[in-house]
Amino acid sequence: MKKLNLIFFLLQFLCFSNSYAQSVLIEKGKEFEINSHTIINSADNQNDYNYTFRFKVSGREGANTLLDCMLVKAVTFEGFTKYSFANSNLNTDSIRKCRFNSTGALLPLAMLQQPLKLTIGPRGELVTITGFDEALQTAITRWELKDDIAGQLINNGKAFPKEAIESLFLPLPPQRIAYKSEWVNTGRNYKVIAINGALLYVTLSNSSAPDNKTKDGIKGSAVFNDVTGLAEEFEIEDATKIAGNNKKLMVPVFKRKQTVRYGTEKHSPDTAWFNMAIKMNTGFSKAFKINMEVDSVKSKAYFKSHDAAFAADPYYAVAKLGLLQGSGRYIEYTNQLLKTPTRFLKDNDTHLYNKFNSLIEISADSAYEVARYMYKSPDFNELIQHSYAQSFLSYDIEDMMKEDDFKNYVKEKNIGLEDMKKMVAEKNEKQRDSKSKARQLLEFLHNDHDQLMHQKINALYLWVDAKNSVNDLDALGKAATAFMRMDDAYMKQGNGGRYALLTYKMLISAQKQKAADALLSKIIGNLERYTADTLNANRFADQNLLAYAYYLHYKAAKVTDSVKALRYLAKAARYSPRNNKEKAYASFYDRVFLHSKEGYRDEFMECLFNSGDEQQALQVFAEQINAEPVNLSEMQKIYQQHVPGKSFPDFFKADVLTAWQPAPAFTLKGIDGKSHSLADFKNKWLVIDFWGTWCGPCRAEMPDINTFNQEINDGKHQGIAFMSIACRDSETNVKSYFAANNFNLSALMSDGNIEKQYAISGYPSKIIISPDGKMLPLKFGDDWISVIKKFNELAPASKL
Repeated sequence: MKKLNLIFFLLQFLCFSNSYAQSVLIEKGKEFEINSHTIINSADNQNDYNYTFRFKVSGREGANTLLDCMLVKAVTFEGFTKYSFANSNLNTDSIRKCRFNSTGALLPLAMLQQPLKLTIGPRGELVTITGFDEALQTAITRWELKDDIAGQLINNGKAFPKEAIESLFLPLPPQRIAYKSEWVNTGRNYKVIAINGALLYVTLSNSSAPDNKTKDGIKGSAVFNDVTGLAEEFEIEDATKIAGNNKKLMVPVFKRKQTVRYGTEKHSPDTAWFNMAIKMNTGFSKAFKINMEVDSVKSKAYFKSHDAAFAADPYYAVAKLGLLQGSGRYIEYTNQLLKTPTRFLKDNDTHLYNKFNSLIEISADSAYEVARYMYKSPDFNELIQHSYAQSFLSYDIEDMMKEDDFKNYVKEKNIGLEDMKKMVAEKNEKQRDSKSKARQLLEFLHNDHDQLMHQKINALYLWVDAKNSVNDLDALGKAATAFMRMDDAYMKQGNGGRYALLTYKMLISAQKQKAADALLSKIIGNLERYTADTLNANRFADQNLLAYAYYLHYKAAKVTDSVKALRYLAKAARYSPRNNKEKAYASFYDRVFLHSKEGYRDEFMECLFNSGDEQQALQVFAEQINAEPVNLSEMQKIYQQHVPGKSFPDFFKADVLTAWQPAPAFTLKGIDGKSHSLADFKNKWLVIDFWGTWCGPCRAEMPDINTFNQEINDGKHQGIAFMSIACRDSETNVKSYFAANNFNLSALMSDGNIEKQYAISGYPSKIIISPDGKMLPLKFGDDWISVIKKFNELAPASKL
């Protein structure tokens, strides 16, 4: 919101100053309006501010003129050429079409139709303005703004509307002007070049330029009415041109035009609507929150009193869904979501995502309508691949019992085989009821005429079609051929690697070994290219599929050629994820479909140990520890079993810690008002927690964090430190949250850059820093407290 300060600083700097030979001369009781239209450009921003102020002469006070004033119309656009999603617009005469993507609209709306009283001096200067502070405070109270938003509003109010109003009155020299009068003001030349009755035509230029025809710098013109004391027309611009992201775009840095209208125009802004819109925006208002959580009692009461007026309004409908979801009233949320017209949700992928999932088992037609609104969004890919595609899974208990992960799950949960068979049968029966609608929807999606939609659906469609024709070898062969011929666009958009591997497994079951081998080789070739492409946003998910593809190669070859099989297993281990970054989120769902594992280093390592290649085995072993530090105690047992007589702590320090990357240095301000840096924690094991008060999972684990931090303060964990970094948050929110929950925690405030330095992709995220300043990111959900304690046990900070 520093932008508004810049805008009106420019208005003050570039427009006329505050010396004026005669005050406004309109008689008492008369009204007039002044419209001021300003355009400000930079290489990245294109901003447009159009304000209309209404004035009424209320009297005189010596040489001063007394005016009643109010803002009656505001039309603004704040455009970010790099990020179109952040663009914000406002039109108070058509308020329901506004787009609240920044707090820029709040100040004009707070001032809209609010009475101000002005005193204009004899030289056009704004002597006093009253009523503004009261109007601002009234808006803050009415909208129940969050403290940081209210602070921004007050700060912006230091420039607007005072400087905007002040710039509307043309400055003149002490003496009365006439034809050919010239004067200089704030480094600008003013000259009356013509006169027509009461109208004087004034030019403006740089003080160093002879007239207003200069190609660069400030230039402008005005028509001044000597009878009313107003500049009826006024134009000014900074003629310097700037180029935007489009190099052909050359526009003035600053341009402003002003016109006067005697009398008034009718404006009837929908104040009820924008009061509702701001109050229901939880980014602006705390009206429905208690300790950062949505209060269901408050929101329910608000709905009851406002549904009648706004039930058919898209903004209200979406905001209501957000509050229902935020309060945890999920049944009400789902019911309301199904009632809400899909066209209202067209810009909200979260609600579209949830509505699609709710409709899959209800109506294929309606679900298809939702898909048409969101198929271009990345969220649609997740919706199809992570959720909807599971509609076509079936579970075979005999096949599942062959998978190590499933066997381990059954053993861990102590579930009997018969009970498990019953559970699987019930799940399959439930799915049979919904598969017909899911299949009908798949036909709609596959037959859509849009190529992008077809690319995203085709691979899934081929697999489902082959799966439903499992006894038809010709159909299976056609699916395999289609995957062999599929181009990169269809493979990437439709997660073709997953469905091609599923088709490969069906070919193996059908004893079509030759076709299966050909398909697997083709899949591996594609996935190797995708994994090597650093510009491929899904390359780590492709890498995980590649690891499994090589594992399938290993399983197929180990019976006939153990040497070749070991090479395949080595590649499966090589492409297995080594850190959190490589453990792609999408890979979890690929494993659900393929019954694959997260990695194959453990199996490769076991083979190496058994083969006697200890050196290579230990290298892979170290990689596995860094990939899965939560299993460190188990890894220690394996090490001691295979390498008896050698020190595991020595191995940990020499081979595991040395592979970590240096932690980026930083200095951040804490909520205690002091600066803190990474160097403050040198020679200690450090856990950094990236979090925010807005993050539900972050808040859920905060009591445990507070307990652990208190134990550190009490000296229970010597050599260990903890640091909390609040991201996308405000100091006020963090302090309030800690105080409300009696948390004895300190926190540093993110500078917006540290998350990039540490490659933070989600919240909360934990990073462990070694005493010598190297870092290891942890996976969300890992028992990080056990990990840091085990690290400190194996390599005490005092001995490093």
